[in-house]
Amino acid sequence: MRRALLPLLLALAAAGCGSEEPEPQAAATPTPNPTSEPAPEATPAPEGSAANAFIGSMAVDPADGTLLLGTGLGLYRVRAGAERAKRVAGRLRTPQGEGTVSSNLVVRFDPAGDLVASGHPEGEGTLPEDLGLIRSGDQGRTWEPVAELGESDYHLLQITRDRLVGVLAEGSDVLVSADGGRSFETRSPPATPVDVAIDPADPARMVVATEQGIFTSANEGRSWRQRDSVPAEQLEWTAPDALYRSDPGGLVKVSGDGGRSWEERGTIDIGANELVADADGALYASVPGGEVRRSEDGGASWDSLLRLE
Repeated sequence: MRRALLPLLLALAAAGCGSEEPEPQAAATPTPNPTSEPAPEATPAPEGSAANAFIGSMAVDPADGTLLLGTGLGLYRVRAGAERAKRVAGRLRTPQGEGTVSSNLVVRFDPAGDLVASGHPEGEGTLPEDLGLIRSGDQGRTWEPVAELGESDYHLLQITRDRLVGVLAEGSDVLVSADGGRSFETRSPPATPVDVAIDPADPARMVVATEQGIFTSANEGRSWRQRDSVPAEQLEWTAPDALYRSDPGGLVKVSGDGGRSWEERGTIDIGANELVADADGALYASVPGGEVRRSEDGGASWDSLLRLE
């Protein structure tokens, strides 16, 4: 799952949440069918242009296994079995303006198979600086607005069943939506989230990774319990009994009880920028240098899948 995208990560890139008894703490304060014309097909990345690209977001299409990479250089698509990524330059049209959307996107697939994202325009066009939440039914070629256009920039997004949760850039609250991001309720964990995960079988169960350790909630973030004080970076909840985390340095752990306890599983050998899984349970980690690594044994061992070139 996804670490917050760092602003201006690479200038020019190449030069480039156990069912537990809730403990009251912090109370909460209370598709497809795009209208734009199809954008051009994805094109291969220019040779050498993304050697050091920061891959801050990844999502796997549950329909066909296509991997989408959100980077400072643009949105990249990797077909299942492909060895190279291709850049996707999408087009967003709104009543407030239109323009190209590609770089520095936080991307997630929703249960309907649509790609949901947040980020900024490419520079060309008349779109506002912050895109709020946008949606694509064609893996990023065309986009339509969902909510908060010109108002919000989400650096963390997670979607499970009928819940979407997000954390705004420089925000410390977890925002919870039951209507696809059109409205939110605010939840305040004890520490600023570095990543957030939702139980795929029970959206009320949430976990946040923070620099102060792991905190869990059984009531949709209305109260929290600290489970350990070890800093954590990335989370991915693939099944009710399989919650993964990566810690600084790349150590991978797994929890079978929703984050109460953890066991070491393996190591990526380097800190991960993002941790996600596909429909078959394979794990993907993006690491510095524009590389994606994959594990097919629950994080015990990792192989290089690709490197942006």
